[in-house]
Amino acid sequence: MKTNDKPQLQEFAIEGVKHINPSDAFEALKNGKAVLIDVREEDEVKREYIPLDNVLNHPMTVIMERLPFIAKDQHIILGCPGGVRSSKVANLLNLQGYPNVANLDGGFDTWKAKGFPMKSNSVASSGCGCGCNPVPEKNNGGCC
Repeated sequence: MKTNDKPQLQEFAIEGVKHINPSDAFEALKNGKAVLIDVREEDEVKREYIPLDNVLNHPMTVIMERLPFIAKDQHIILGCPGGVRSSKVANLLNLQGYPNVANLDGGFDTWKAKGFPMKSNSVASSGCGCGCNPVPEKNNGGCC
């Protein structure tokens, strides 16, 4: 996996974190040479996701609990909207002994802008904006 020591497409950087541009990331994912870990929260992923087979969701807020499920012998690309959360998780994984970790340079915003696949779901939401799926017959059309 071709990586850079400094990000080219985002301002946020942490010393020691490698970065991979969206084109190289897409090739690695498409060819099964890497796995993408989406570090967004589950509600964010429900709204929009990358439709590839080797994409996992391990939110930043629970990443330490998920470490046993992340193999150290694979190439790992970490992603989030702008590359900040994923850079932080990349740093954490480096500190935990993961040798082949890279942040998706520029995050999913740059990924989408460059035309790589991202699918949106229309998520029904209540009037309060919490994103829940209201069931009118159960709660008078209101929130959960």
